[in-house]
Amino acid sequence: MNRLFVFLEGSDDIRFFEGVLKHELREGYASVELIAYAGMKHVRVDGFIRGIGAMGDDYLMVADIDTDRNVRAKKKRLKGWYRDLDTDRVIVVIKEIEGWYLAGLTDHASQILGLRPLPGTDRVTKERFNQMIPDHYGSRIDLFIEIIRRYSIQVAREKNRSFSFFYWKCLE
Repeated sequence: MNRLFVFLEGSDDIRFFEGVLKHELREGYASVELIAYAGMKHVRVDGFIRGIGAMGDDYLMVADIDTDRNVRAKKKRLKGWYRDLDTDRVIVVIKEIEGWYLAGLTDHASQILGLRPLPGTDRVTKERFNQMIPDHYGSRIDLFIEIIRRYSIQVAREKNRSFSFFYWKCLE
């Protein structure tokens, strides 16, 4: 049985996948490995991608859309950096991973955490998320952990289009 490697931008993404999605992704794989790639040299990531292919394993690359106009532009930028990347294995988060965190909260869970309920999270940025953090949390990480404890994948699929696409493409 082969492995799945998931390339993620950073620690917030790793925390999210570890707490919410890793178990879901495990079906059909011997293991799921999460790799933070944003701080790596492009040639090193390309080497990982080639090695994964040579071993017959699978991979996904998850990237925030950031300032790119659309998903196609983001994939083109990534392909420019990582020559061996198969863009069909790229999932683009809109707008940033913080939106995926907030998407999984019911209105009731949001209120318990001291957050204003949001009908949708497609436009949530890191900066907007940081402004929403109630004062009683010592850090973003404390809030992330509380969100993961109350996370509903079904609610997230309704509140964030890119999360819904990810779920459809990778988990259904």
